[in-house]
Amino acid sequence: MASKDKTDKISRRTVLAAAAVPLFVPRSVLRGAPGAPAPSDRLQVAGVGVGGMGRNYLNGCGRTIDVVSLCDLDHRMAGRVFKRYSKASRYHDFRKMFDKDAEKFDALIIATPDHTHSVVLSAGIKAGKHIYCAKPITHSIGEARKIRKALLAAPKIITKTSAQSSGTDASRSTTELLATGVIGPVRELHIWCDHPKYPCLQARPKDKQTPPPGMDWDLWIGPAPKRPYHSAYHPGKWRSWWDFGTGTVGDMICHTLHVYFKELQLGAPTAISSSSTHRFTGYFGGRVSTPECQGNANTVTWKIPARGQLPPLRVHWYDGGIKPHRPVELDDRLALPAMGLIFEGEKGKLLTGYSGGNPFGNRCGIAGGLLLGDKQFKDVKQPDKTMPRCDYRVHYTEWVGCCKSGRKTTCPVEFGCEMTEMGLLGAVTLRARRLIQWDAKAMKVTNSNHADSYVDPPYQNGWKLGL
Repeated sequence: MASKDKTDKISRRTVLAAAAVPLFVPRSVLRGAPGAPAPSDRLQVAGVGVGGMGRNYLNGCGRTIDVVSLCDLDHRMAGRVFKRYSKASRYHDFRKMFDKDAEKFDALIIATPDHTHSVVLSAGIKAGKHIYCAKPITHSIGEARKIRKALLAAPKIITKTSAQSSGTDASRSTTELLATGVIGPVRELHIWCDHPKYPCLQARPKDKQTPPPGMDWDLWIGPAPKRPYHSAYHPGKWRSWWDFGTGTVGDMICHTLHVYFKELQLGAPTAISSSSTHRFTGYFGGRVSTPECQGNANTVTWKIPARGQLPPLRVHWYDGGIKPHRPVELDDRLALPAMGLIFEGEKGKLLTGYSGGNPFGNRCGIAGGLLLGDKQFKDVKQPDKTMPRCDYRVHYTEWVGCCKSGRKTTCPVEFGCEMTEMGLLGAVTLRARRLIQWDAKAMKVTNSNHADSYVDPPYQNGWKLGL
């Protein structure tokens, strides 16, 4: 985007921080052969945490970006990415990447484990970089509030949350159908998810293992409490461990909340309760204590008071193969999908896919889902499309295009922080193993100091958020 001419007195960072929208430079200002691509034709991108999901994020952006810097603590795991983007600088420590390469890139992709999202986000925000971030946006509610506040104060930074179904025709169709009020005010919402798809209910390993060659384990631990390396955490098994992940509810809830979060005004529950599976040593054996790791199957309920004209609402979460009771109105020939939603309104019910849409396709129902009732819905048609769409196939490139144009994406990180907070409240009650009473304004659990300690825990090992 910005010129790389070393004689230019205005740095890339200065331009991006000062401009009202990303700078477009005509081809005529470039030195070199006629017809050279304009700086604004391609986005210069850095990636942190590229050995796992980060690889998919980079690949999704396709040929619309130039990858100039890559960072991953496990270079063996990131080998395929390094090979594909062979011209990019390589780092273990994202802080060194910013120190050396900040002038080279305009945008940042973050795909580290949950517990280090915020420290990388804060570095990107302070440097004025556009950001694509994996969900959940943060590991704690305190981090979510701080990151959101910082981004709202920096509107020139274009961001997007990795909720790939956000803005799709399926999700928008459900949102538009709900907005018609066809089922009346919603009083109960059931959400079920077929994850976790990783080991759970684990006790901390006692055997000693050695990190992969060249990996700085202390840097991977980052602001979390220290513990020795073990393959039970890395590679790719950290999500169920509370010190590093946020459980299935934190990991997966952003993929559904974007459909209805704003419409149902879900931001301030007053009480959250949960239940979870246990582990035993054998037949009528003793219970194994696994306080550091989520259960194989979990439920969460958020109690939300009346909001303006909206009545009180209870939102129920089920994972690990648990589903809500089958609606009596559902045709016996239809099975509940593996993942899905049931909205219970005062006039009827709506069954949809997990991220909106109709899980039964053309077999029955309309684009926004299957309306459940006797005959009152037989003539209901799908409403007109009034909301902007973003197809799965352009999820990543939409972010790239918005970075260039200055437009907001369909699912900015600021919105991702709000959805993340709701998921994290579920994680807090599961981790504390008790009902919590929540004061959203004060950001405080009011009935348990133990549970409240998970809301904004202090960083360890000398790390600071810096916002």
